[in-house]
Amino acid sequence: MTRLNCLRWLARQAVCTACALGLLPGLLPPASAATLQDVQARGELVVGVKMDGLLWGQLDTATGRIVGLEPDLAQRMADELGVKLRLVGVLTAERVEAVRSGRVDVLIATLSDTPERARLLDLVRPNYYSSGANLLTRKKDHFRAWADLKNRRVCGRRGAFWNRAITVQYGIDIIALYSNDWSQAAMRDGRCAALLHDDTIIAAMLQDPAVARDFEMPLPTVHSAPWSIALASDARGGALERRLSDLVVRWHRNGDLLALERKWGIPETRFLLDKHDVWSRRSGAGWYCGATVTPTTPKECL
Repeated sequence: MTRLNCLRWLARQAVCTACALGLLPGLLPPASAATLQDVQARGELVVGVKMDGLLWGQLDTATGRIVGLEPDLAQRMADELGVKLRLVGVLTAERVEAVRSGRVDVLIATLSDTPERARLLDLVRPNYYSSGANLLTRKKDHFRAWADLKNRRVCGRRGAFWNRAITVQYGIDIIALYSNDWSQAAMRDGRCAALLHDDTIIAAMLQDPAVARDFEMPLPTVHSAPWSIALASDARGGALERRLSDLVVRWHRNGDLLALERKWGIPETRFLLDKHDVWSRRSGAGWYCGATVTPTTPKECL
């Protein structure tokens, strides 16, 4: 084999390996979505959740289980469908491909609702949470505006939808690492001037006195976006989507999400308060938002 042919063979092998690992999602066609009938016949719902997201989905090293607010919601989904739950831990960079490839039936993993993701996935409405991008910085650095970070190295995570926009808008040098654990470790070790993350997760991190002693979140949140439960794209309009949509409606109407926020010590958010208010609001003899999501559901309910 000539050197050129050898290099071509190695390149083909690299592409095949990347496809197998889900690193080149554009080269792989999406798998068929699991239907409600599939899940009930199997007797098991497979849900992808974060395994490195503080309070939202994190690995409990003592038990080996993934715990957090979103695993709690996954259990409620399985209970609603009358099946067992199997959790699959996913990292930010692999979330979308996990559901597109059929590795999981449902994804509930701090996934922001964006037009690009709506094209690739079936995003369940109404949205169940919301967050935006912010920075965890050292108090001694006295950052007070996003422009203060121009040309500075900032640790982030691969797969976050705001990375490119923030780089272009503020000239920040984002070091996009593969997991939250890696980016947080790089920040602690002084390899980055700040940590770029969801504002809700930074707020949760600052609940730890050891973190709050030296760090702060001094800047305004940018690129706020709601979060969605996601299914594979061909599940759109199906029975599983409708059942999960109705479940999210009940979570908002009954205050279940607000209760889970309190359980996990997550600072109260305006988004959940507003959604609880609008979904529990009466209009005449019925609900202002309606009993379920329909094409005529008011925009503020979604």
